[in-house]
Amino acid sequence: MATTARRRGTALLALALASGVTLAVSIPAGAATTAPPAYYQGVTSANVLGVALHLPAALPALPGIPKDLAVNLIGVNGNAVHNTLAGTDANASTAVSNLASGSLIDALPSNLGLKKTLTATLSSDPAESVKSSSAQSINASPLINVTVGGQLAKALKLDNTSSANLTDGKILDLGTLLQIPAAGTTLLNTVTGALDSADVTGQVNEAIQSVQSALNGVLQNDPTGQVATLANQVESTVNSLQDTLNAFLSDLQNKVAGTAVVKVNLLDATQSIAPSGGAAVSNAAVHLADLDILDGVLTVKGFESGATAIANGKPGGASASFVGHKPIVAVGVSNVLTGTLDETGLTLEGVPALGDTVNAALKTLQNTLNGLLNTLGVHLAFVPGHVDKVDPAGKFAQATGPEYDIVVTNPVDKTALVEVGLGHGTTASVSAAQATRITKVNNPQAGPGTLPHTGANLPLIAGGGLALLLGAGYLRRRVMG
Repeated sequence: MATTARRRGTALLALALASGVTLAVSIPAGAATTAPPAYYQGVTSANVLGVALHLPAALPALPGIPKDLAVNLIGVNGNAVHNTLAGTDANASTAVSNLASGSLIDALPSNLGLKKTLTATLSSDPAESVKSSSAQSINASPLINVTVGGQLAKALKLDNTSSANLTDGKILDLGTLLQIPAAGTTLLNTVTGALDSADVTGQVNEAIQSVQSALNGVLQNDPTGQVATLANQVESTVNSLQDTLNAFLSDLQNKVAGTAVVKVNLLDATQSIAPSGGAAVSNAAVHLADLDILDGVLTVKGFESGATAIANGKPGGASASFVGHKPIVAVGVSNVLTGTLDETGLTLEGVPALGDTVNAALKTLQNTLNGLLNTLGVHLAFVPGHVDKVDPAGKFAQATGPEYDIVVTNPVDKTALVEVGLGHGTTASVSAAQATRITKVNNPQAGPGTLPHTGANLPLIAGGGLALLLGAGYLRRRVMG
């Protein structure tokens, strides 16, 4: 049986050799290579900051200004295709760095320069493939006042990159915003009335005094001084917090402009699409160094959102991941008290070394701060990142980074008044395919050094065949007879 199979295999090979058939040989899945996949396409996007403002229905219409205003600040995206499957080197690439977009930007004067968008495309002209701009300041108070850093968009054959950054910004002046007329009064009057009714100032001071009292008890019962330094640091923090809160509430009630819903420092967005280690890699990321809520009451440190997608077109060769965490918030001016912000509000981390009494007082302070945020209509939400899809065949992967949202509600009807989003749409996806290796075995008759087949030897071949047939017939008659 094996001999028959070998003969058939030899016959098939001989037939292939004789006819010049093309044989396809697949590349082994585990074959090591650093060349990019024969085909890949990467798509990325990342947005640093989005703000939506929903003006109350009671506000008289303003010429040219819609009731629902939206602005996206600092965004990047990329789309790159590399394709050699058809035997030709076909590439397309576009990288975009966007300063601002949205209905608010459309309503503002164009000479502010907020609509600046850099778009680079793959081209033989270097001026079209790489574009950049320098920093600039843009003031559209009380809605937006920002300083934008440099922008870059680069679209080369195997390198698609864009970036943008915001060095500092002030979004939505709360003192001005709360003076919007609504229901026969102003939002400011409604908020201050709620603050007075709930005695928020008294509650905050009482909660801080409770912490101070607990700390004094710790110090009196610590003759060795082992926890004195830590206790003094916490006391200094809550004292500074008390001053900050009282100044904020005073400014708010006295209608002093300059109290912003959000202040930001050092935000940047980047994206890239390029081959690496025999695979195609898409990256998108947003970073935040500092975000200040309500003029220093809470300071968010170190928010980041990132997504990575990798594919090489081989089984098991795709992966996706995201980075990011719930933001760390500093209370007052010290990092001694830290915590997390999520949909439940502010959660302070305790200081175990100071004992149960101090930590119980800090818990009361946490609840009081959440009450203040609720009275002011400030709500916080964290949306975790996720892996969207990973193809087991290694042909596709996609991931989305985490998002962080701040919503300020209208105290009159509890509808959303201001929505601030960080890291929205931070996604990376990539698809890839490997080429099938083609091996063409030449027909020996067409090879070099052989004579062309002219048909002149056909009579000889025919004569030989006829002799064989006659001989076979003669032998058959002898055997049968």
